[in-house]
Amino acid sequence: MAIYFTFHRLKKPGQEVASALIRGMPAMSRAMAAGETPCTCLKTWSPLAHGREDYLFSLWEADSPQDVEATIESFGFLEYFTLDTMRVDEVDWRTLAESEIKRM
Repeated sequence: MAIYFTFHRLKKPGQEVASALIRGMPAMSRAMAAGETPCTCLKTWSPLAHGREDYLFSLWEADSPQDVEATIESFGFLEYFTLDTMRVDEVDWRTLAESEIKRM
């Protein structure tokens, strides 16, 4: 599996998107936990509650960007935002800093 970062532009007002996510996320998380989706969303960052209503961001573990799109689409979320998926490498700065401190 690889790590993918998704960038979403909202298609609808932030409150409508937030409501859709609140309604759909429990079913999506249950399906991912049960292995019923081709990939897993690891984290989502939402600035909606802080006055930014233009973007959402997520981190996924998947075999392909198509698996991410299929999962998001299967829960109806592409009605609410676009999807731009890119494969990324992850740097855990906290772990890196801790290992450097131990080397000192």
